[in-house]
Amino acid sequence: MRSRASPRSFALFVMRLSCRTRLLRVAALSALAWGLSCEDQLLQTATRPPGNAGVGGSSPTLSELACDGEPPAAELPPGAAFGEGEELASSPLVSASYGALEGPGLSITARDTFRVHVNGDLIAASESARAPIFVPLSLLPGENVIAVSVHAAAGTPAALVHLDELERSHGSGSDWKLSTAPEGDWTAPGYGDSGWTAARELGSAGDLPGCDPEAAFPASTEARWIGPAPGTRGPIALRKVIRVEAIGFGEGTTGGAGATPVLVSSWTELETLARSDDPAVILLAEGLYDFRRTGSEVQDIEVCPSTCSGEPEKTFYQVLTGDATCERPLVGATRNHRVLQFGSNKTLVGLGRGAALPGVNMDLNESENVIIRNVALYDLNSNVHEAGDAFTLTQASRVWIDHTTVQRISDAFADVHAGTSGVTFSYGHFDGSNEAECGGRERWACTITDAEVTMHHCRFDEVRTRAPLATGSRARAHLFNNVFSNISDWAVGAACEGQVLLEASVFENADAATRRSDCSDATGRGLLLAAPGSNLYRDESGVHLGGDGEPADDVFTPPYDYAPERASDALLQVISRAGAGGPWALPLARE
Repeated sequence: MRSRASPRSFALFVMRLSCRTRLLRVAALSALAWGLSCEDQLLQTATRPPGNAGVGGSSPTLSELACDGEPPAAELPPGAAFGEGEELASSPLVSASYGALEGPGLSITARDTFRVHVNGDLIAASESARAPIFVPLSLLPGENVIAVSVHAAAGTPAALVHLDELERSHGSGSDWKLSTAPEGDWTAPGYGDSGWTAARELGSAGDLPGCDPEAAFPASTEARWIGPAPGTRGPIALRKVIRVEAIGFGEGTTGGAGATPVLVSSWTELETLARSDDPAVILLAEGLYDFRRTGSEVQDIEVCPSTCSGEPEKTFYQVLTGDATCERPLVGATRNHRVLQFGSNKTLVGLGRGAALPGVNMDLNESENVIIRNVALYDLNSNVHEAGDAFTLTQASRVWIDHTTVQRISDAFADVHAGTSGVTFSYGHFDGSNEAECGGRERWACTITDAEVTMHHCRFDEVRTRAPLATGSRARAHLFNNVFSNISDWAVGAACEGQVLLEASVFENADAATRRSDCSDATGRGLLLAAPGSNLYRDESGVHLGGDGEPADDVFTPPYDYAPERASDALLQVISRAGAGGPWALPLARE
């Protein structure tokens, strides 16, 4: 449950993890460089009511749960209500491209056997009693149901479940529901489990010798053994609903929810579904999809050569727009990108560790209710300027763009035009490294013009300015829990009466953290509020242009609930989780 936070105050939600956490190796190194202790490191994990051992009160003795001796025969949970007679489904959400703990997925073991359903599909079952398994699994935006049936040959049935998703981990605990006599389609979304009891917590991961989770579980798991009260016999049903949803202005975006997911592999399939009038959930299996134009489809263009300021030996090339002129003779170049246009009510998800789409611009022109998740966009005409954005939003509404990686883009990472509303960017990694750019950095990362945008848990790295810039009297940009690194000019800007609320974010090696400016016409200066005491400025990054000290203008109050983390905690979360693939991001393939 999120609590409402005012612009000048925010809730503190902190969970501590050990330095040994595998997923935070990179973050731990960064923490050392920042002088942060292990106690300052954060990996967002499942939350449970503190001190609650589930139904029945305090933790029981473990004698009833002993796993001594040889494992029994692998008799799966009996009865049709527990999935007996069902065949394993061929679900596109289950991958075969990586092994245990190498990507998002579900780790499970049981005393003694289990079946696992996800959103009604049987995706895994015990092959031998008490043996843990890992299922490479992706969740879709919206409601996801993890349903587990468990059977013990003797004694009390129990299960240990750890789900690692792109944004966070979820461990089994007393927030799971339990039934010994489930009725109806309990493994599917939409089922009413209000009459079920809370699962009882029976012990930590290593508390049942002989049922140890072994290498299928991360060493840092906070999952608990769960089940009924000791002494209970017979199979049990366990159920947990996990919602993957937007926070911020994009709250309530559902995309193509309700449509049957379709796995595509060709540009024709992708383009046809994305542009269609019908709701669609479009899936791309983990991997590379190079749809760039080749041969006669490549477009010949003329560009203007210019010399980089401060780098007389370096030339950059720009497509002329509007009434722009060139001081030198134009030279020839090419464009080979493709534009993916979205209709309304669409969800596009890269599965597993992400789908990489070099040379693709995603264009949302008057699109409504669109989700884009777990994709990498890069190498889009990166040798010239003004030849395509990664994301272009024009009078779009209700848009959620989550866990994306963007690098080496001709124009902007995201250009959000006037009339756009209800947009959230979350967990994006906007990497401006580009050898073709002056200074080797993206010049303008993101411009928000008279539009409403929330950005949280995003990482802007190696850019010059506009990370982002909110401009125009109707611009509202809410930024919280973001990380800005290696900014050679200024990071966050407000211009022409645009408004920015900046909270609990980190600035590292930035020439200036913020800038407020007016326009060439009579429009007033941009307004910016950096919530007092919430932002973290490192490496002398606490410079603010266009005013005296940290900006403290009166700006809008967000019309939604949110709960920012402390800036130092957000730093580790963003470093480890932002971008396509999250902690398991694959390198971007080059030509």
